[in-house]
Amino acid sequence: MKPADASDRIVVSGLGKRYGATWAVHDVGFTLTPGAMLGLVGANGGGKTTTLRMLAGLVRPDAGAGRVLGHDIARPDAALRRKIGYMSQKLSLYPELSVAENLAFRAAVLRLADRRGAIAQAAERYGLGGVLTTRFDRLSGGWARRAQFAAVTLGDPPLLLLDEPTAGLDVATRRAIWGWLSEFAAAGHIVVVSTHDLVEAARCPTMLHYAAGRAEGPMTPADFVTAAGGGDLEDAVHRLAGAGR
Repeated sequence: MKPADASDRIVVSGLGKRYGATWAVHDVGFTLTPGAMLGLVGANGGGKTTTLRMLAGLVRPDAGAGRVLGHDIARPDAALRRKIGYMSQKLSLYPELSVAENLAFRAAVLRLADRRGAIAQAAERYGLGGVLTTRFDRLSGGWARRAQFAAVTLGDPPLLLLDEPTAGLDVATRRAIWGWLSEFAAAGHIVVVSTHDLVEAARCPTMLHYAAGRAEGPMTPADFVTAAGGGDLEDAVHRLAGAGR
């Protein structure tokens, strides 16, 4: 793995986003280098999704500063977005197109040199060979998520941002997605993932805990449990939620 520089890391400080008089996210800061996997945990409305959207360049911050892969997130551009694989909670592929057509469209947007090769590689990696010609809106939940994941990771973006990627999925698909995320991190990609599943969150080497728009960390899951005085990760999150932190 090559040494990290400003063009392949994330550095944010005092990051905040306000909607009216309410701060959705306030004073968030961390640094991530290639190979990092950061989990975002906490209650709904705590600021996890807003943080991901700011990192993706979809929402501009109202406070603080940040650079993602060498780009100022206050001035996002197409070049930055092509470096990011962003997966929202809501499935976002075109329902009337087949899986192959959706992947082809994504490859064109990314301006991939070998589009057919990238699609074939994704189909093999995620086991999509049998559903490539199937319309996206006719896929089961698990297959739809696999197709969405394939589209998000097409072209091997250096940064993956995923919002509840395994919500509502069967155990086999959830394990598969987390296995792929670990592979991406091991290959030097930066992975930031939001999850309500604390068993899944424990797979991340570092995590941020969100409550009322503020984030505590980053820290390891073990350090988080110790700091909260809990017996395990679930107990620690409940303790902090009860304390209003």
